[in-house]
Amino acid sequence: MKQRFMFSLMLGASLVAGAQGYQDGVDNFNAGRMEEAKIILGNTLNDASTDKAVSYYYLGNIDFQEGNLASAKANFNKGIEVNPSYAYNYIGLGEVALKDGNKGEAGKLFDTAMKADKKNTAVMVAVARAYWNVDPVAYAKDIDKLIKKAEKESKYTEAAVYVLKADMVAKNDPGEAAGLYEMAIGQDQEKNVVNREAYVKYANTYFRVNPSYAIDKLKEFYDRAPDSGLAQRELAEKYYDNSQMGSAWKMYEKYVQNPNHFRRDEQRYAGLLYSAGEYLKSIEWANKILNEDSSVYPMYRILMLDYTALKDWNAAEEVGRKLFEYPGANLIANDYSLYADALSQNGKAPEAVAIYEKAIELNPDRADLLPKLSAVYDRAGQEAQAVEVMKKYLDLGNGSVNDLFSMARRYASYARTLEKGTPERIDAAKEGLKYIDMAIEKVPDNPSLFYYKGQLYYTLNDDKMDADAAAAYQKMLECLDANPDNKDKYKSYYTAGYAVLANYYNDIDKEKSDAYFEKYKELNPAPAAEEEQQQQ
Repeated sequence: MKQRFMFSLMLGASLVAGAQGYQDGVDNFNAGRMEEAKIILGNTLNDASTDKAVSYYYLGNIDFQEGNLASAKANFNKGIEVNPSYAYNYIGLGEVALKDGNKGEAGKLFDTAMKADKKNTAVMVAVARAYWNVDPVAYAKDIDKLIKKAEKESKYTEAAVYVLKADMVAKNDPGEAAGLYEMAIGQDQEKNVVNREAYVKYANTYFRVNPSYAIDKLKEFYDRAPDSGLAQRELAEKYYDNSQMGSAWKMYEKYVQNPNHFRRDEQRYAGLLYSAGEYLKSIEWANKILNEDSSVYPMYRILMLDYTALKDWNAAEEVGRKLFEYPGANLIANDYSLYADALSQNGKAPEAVAIYEKAIELNPDRADLLPKLSAVYDRAGQEAQAVEVMKKYLDLGNGSVNDLFSMARRYASYARTLEKGTPERIDAAKEGLKYIDMAIEKVPDNPSLFYYKGQLYYTLNDDKMDADAAAAYQKMLECLDANPDNKDKYKSYYTAGYAVLANYYNDIDKEKSDAYFEKYKELNPAPAAEEEQQQQ
């Protein structure tokens, strides 16, 4: 999966368009999204379709959860003013009284609520939840009593009972909670009611246990309520969390058409388009956001990612410069890396080096920046610095086999440029051997590594074969012999191995030398025949 880091910086809570439908505010509250719920409920409060008593109740609950009891009380009272028969605002006032330590007053308010809607056992459950919200241990008996009463007085167990019971065990027993949420969904489904809260809580509780089940449940929610912004966003988020980027951006595409979406949802959408490889669409949305609000600077990061993926280095450099010049921008390590890459690709190696050096200074724990800096040094013609930085990276225990192999070859090439018998040539060859051995430790059966190990020993010994070089070539041949197909695939390696070993053993072990020479002739019959004629 591509970079996910950029999403953590895509913040902003302003609504994109005038919100329509307070139900999205209620849904977001029940999903635990307090900030979004508060904005939607506030923006829709004066809409003709809004039930103000309901909106004031949820606004009061948000204040209560934020610890603003005075504001909570004021909102609950406003709800009672617009509709005295709506029971839940009395419950809200009772919860405030309970939090203030006045259980007697709370009890009276709870009784008023239950009398206002006598046949609705969900009201009893809401009172039980108020006790649970304030102190589940101190009021355990009150909670249990009200739940049992609600179960007894309803023909079928109220869905709200299942939701409350699930909430009470969700933290310690997600499996049990998921089962209870599912029962709530089924209970309301028989009444042709979509229990949005239960769907979302099921998915959030069970996602870590079984992501596919959680996603399937949200699909069911979306199928039953396709216009629900909550259904769209929750399903999109779970796709994202499960690394299903294609499905995530397609669902977000529907969600960003919902008037209750937020600016940060558009930012997430642009990022998801990048992650799904939809670079042109991502560029379109990132530019749209910046045109509407130039302060959303993280979109320059998304654009830089998109243009880098498209190898449009001029555009990548341009948006990178805008990101780096934005006042107070919170830059991350990858911003430096991408911008430096663009500068380097555009032939501005000195600027790129400066950016990478700053990135490493600010992020000393990011060892992965070192090979990138090394590559830029190399492009800038600063070979000594390139080797020094790469050496630091590899000596920390980082790097792939290819990184280690490349470093060994670099030292081998460098050693061959130095005068034979000098300490500098010996040191360079030894450094190469160090890295080739590190690569062999990771991949002990790679013949190419042993071939270059033999070459490094040959260089170390001033272009003369010795026992160490011979041992490396013999190990190379052992690795090759493990697969008969290698005779054709690695013919050059076999040829080199047989030739150098035949010559090495010529004065040490004639029988072994002849054996290698025979193998050489089998692999190269024509050259071998010519050589025999020359010897005659």
